[in-house]
Amino acid sequence: MPRRTVLQAVAFLLGIATYAASITEAAATHTALDEDIQLSEVYGGPHGDAFSDMAGIKLGQTLSSITIRGDARIDAVSTHVATPAEATWDHGGNGGTATTLILDTNEYIDSMEIHWGKKKTHTRVFYLKFTTSEGDSVSAGTKTDNSATVKAPEGFQLSGFFGRAASEVDQLGVIWTRRSAKAANLNDTMGTGWYGKMIRNWVGPTIGNAKDTACYRQMEPYNSSKVCPAGYSLYDQVDGNCIAECPLAYPVSCFLECIPQNDDCALEIAQKAIAVLASVVNVATAGILGTVFSVYRNIRRNFFCAANIVGVLRSLIYYIRFKQTTAPQGTVEDTLAVAYQSDVVLVDLPVAICHCLGLHVPPTLVFSGIVMMIVEAIVKQAIVNGDDILFSAQNVYNLLHNVSVLNSSRSSVDELQELMDTNSTCGYQLKRLTDHVILSVNDVRNKNSGATINDIRVRISRSSLVLKEIPAATNNCMEELLSYKTKQAAFETRDLLRKTFSVIVDQLVNTATTNKGVFVAEQQYMLEVTNYGLVMFSGLDPTRIVWLASQFVQPTCGPTAFIGEIDDGLLYDALGLHTIDEAFVGSYGTWKKKGDGIVNLIFTSTDTKDVKVVIHSGGKKIAKVPVAAGGRATWNSTVAKLEDKTLYLDRWRPNFIGIPGSGGGSLLLWVPRSSQGGHLTLHVRINVS
Repeated sequence: MPRRTVLQAVAFLLGIATYAASITEAAATHTALDEDIQLSEVYGGPHGDAFSDMAGIKLGQTLSSITIRGDARIDAVSTHVATPAEATWDHGGNGGTATTLILDTNEYIDSMEIHWGKKKTHTRVFYLKFTTSEGDSVSAGTKTDNSATVKAPEGFQLSGFFGRAASEVDQLGVIWTRRSAKAANLNDTMGTGWYGKMIRNWVGPTIGNAKDTACYRQMEPYNSSKVCPAGYSLYDQVDGNCIAECPLAYPVSCFLECIPQNDDCALEIAQKAIAVLASVVNVATAGILGTVFSVYRNIRRNFFCAANIVGVLRSLIYYIRFKQTTAPQGTVEDTLAVAYQSDVVLVDLPVAICHCLGLHVPPTLVFSGIVMMIVEAIVKQAIVNGDDILFSAQNVYNLLHNVSVLNSSRSSVDELQELMDTNSTCGYQLKRLTDHVILSVNDVRNKNSGATINDIRVRISRSSLVLKEIPAATNNCMEELLSYKTKQAAFETRDLLRKTFSVIVDQLVNTATTNKGVFVAEQQYMLEVTNYGLVMFSGLDPTRIVWLASQFVQPTCGPTAFIGEIDDGLLYDALGLHTIDEAFVGSYGTWKKKGDGIVNLIFTSTDTKDVKVVIHSGGKKIAKVPVAAGGRATWNSTVAKLEDKTLYLDRWRPNFIGIPGSGGGSLLLWVPRSSQGGHLTLHVRINVS
C-alpha cells in the first residue's frame, strides 16, 4: 500500500481522534443486593413535575451545605455538592425564606423529618428538618399531622433527592449513598500495555445522539447457512434478507425505519404522509388554480428575491474567503470546495433571478433546482453565519490537519510523517489496527475461497476483530483524547473512529479493498448539513417540495457496532442510561462485567394508576410488565439473550377516560456482551406523568 495513503489514513483517524404510606419512622427501601445506593420512601402528592438528582450523583461525593426555602409550606430544597466536582441541585420555586446549613469536614446528613398536607386539592410538603451526624439541624415550614422521620441506613449519607416540584415542593424522598463507596471513574487504570494504561470502556453519553428524525434500516443478505450478520435479524426468508437492529441513536423500530428515543412511529408515518400529501396538493393547486398561485407568488416575490440573492451572494463570498485562506492540495479542501460551491452560478443564480423577475419556473426545474439551491446556498449561509454547521465544516476541514498535533495546515507528506514521529500512541494504534483489519478480512477470504460475500460478512461480524480488538484499540485512544478534549468531545471522537472502522470493514468485505474510510466524516457531514438546509428553506418553497425532501433525506443505519465489553460502573456512565420526560425519571442501577449473567429489572411505582411497562430489545417488543399503582414488580432475563442490543422501555398508562397511551417518557440503555457473565441491575422508577 502506498506510504502516502497509509499516512493520510493515520492522520484522518487521529484528527477525529451522560405515594408512600404515612409512618412515624421509615427506613430506606432495601433490595436483595447489598447496593451502594438506596432510596427512602417518598412523601407528598402526585402534582408538580418529577425530578431526581440520581443522574448527577457520584459515589463518595460530599455535600458542603443544604438550603431550605419555606414559610407556610416548603417552597424549595437545594443541595450543594463539594466533591468530586462542585454542583448545586435546586428543586422548587423562589418563594419563602432561605435557611442554609453549612456542613463541616466529614459531617453528613443522616436524617430527614418531613410533614405534608393539603393545600386546596393538592397534597404538598409543608415542613422539612434535616439533622447531621454531628447533631446540627436546619428546618423550615409548618408542621402538620402527617409526618415521617427518615433515617439513613447504617453507613449511608444523604446525597440527593427525588420527588415532584414546581413552584413548591409537592413530594420528596432521599437518595442515600454508602459513605465508604468509591466511584468508578472513566480514567481508572484497568490494565497496561506497550502504549500505556488502559482506562474504562464505557458506552458514554454521545453514541445515542440522533442526528436526524429517522434512519432507514440497513439490509444485508444472510449467508449460505441462513445466518444473519451480528446485529441483524431475519426480515424476509424468501428473499434471504436480514434487517439491522435499531441502534442506540434510533432505538425505536418503525417498520423499515428506526426513530429516536421517545418518538412515535405513528407520528413519523403521518409526518411523511402529510409531506407527500401537502406537496401533491400544493403542486396540483399551482396547476389548477393558477390565479391563486400567481397572486401568492406575486405577494411573496420580493421576499423570495431577497432570500435567494442573499443566499447566492453569501455563497460566493464564502467561496472567495475559502480560496484566499486555504491552499488545497487535492484532498479534503478540494472536496469541500466542489461540494459547497458547485453550480452556485450555473443553477442557484438563474433560479434566484427567475424568482426576482417573476418568471415561471418549470416544475422539473423546481423539483431539482430548489433542492440543489438548498444544498449549495442555504447550507453555505449557515457556514457564513457561524451556525453549528460552521463547526462541522471546520471539523471536516481539519480531518488531515489536527491542530493539536500538526504545526501547519499544509497537507504535505512531510507533515504527515511528523505525526508519525510524535509520541502519540493513539495514532500508531489506529494505523496498526487498520493494517490488522485489512489482513484479517483478507485472511478470511483466502482461507474460504468458496465463501460468498455474505458468508464472509457473517464470519467477520462475529469475529474477535469486531467484538474485541476494534473496541479496545479505539477506547485506548480515550486517555489521550481526554488530555485535550472535554469528556463529551472525546466520546464523540471515539464514536466517529468506530464508525470509520465500520466503513473500512464493510468496504473490505464487499470489495477486498478500502480507502480506509477517508470519506466517512465527509459523507456524514454532507448528510447533516443537507438535511439542515432543506428544513431551513422549506418555508421559501410554496409547493413544499423542499419540506418533502427534508422528510426523506435521512441516513441508513446499521446496528450499533464496536462497543465491545463494558467495564463496571453506574448505568448512566457505563451503559449510557438515558431517560426522556417524566415517566422513568430517577431510574438507576449498576453494571458488573463479572457476574451471574442475569439482567434484573426492579420496578417501583409512585404513580396513582396501574401501568404496563413495555420492554423492547434491539427494537423488538419482548415483554410487558404490569405494575400496580404504588406497587412493585420484577422482570428477569439474561445477558446472553439481550447482549449487544438496546434495551428500551416505554409505558402504557390510562388517560382520564381510561384509554391507555404510551406518552409520558421512555428509558434507554445498552446491554453489552461479557465473557465473564456480567450482571445488570436496573431500578425502574415509575412516576406520574
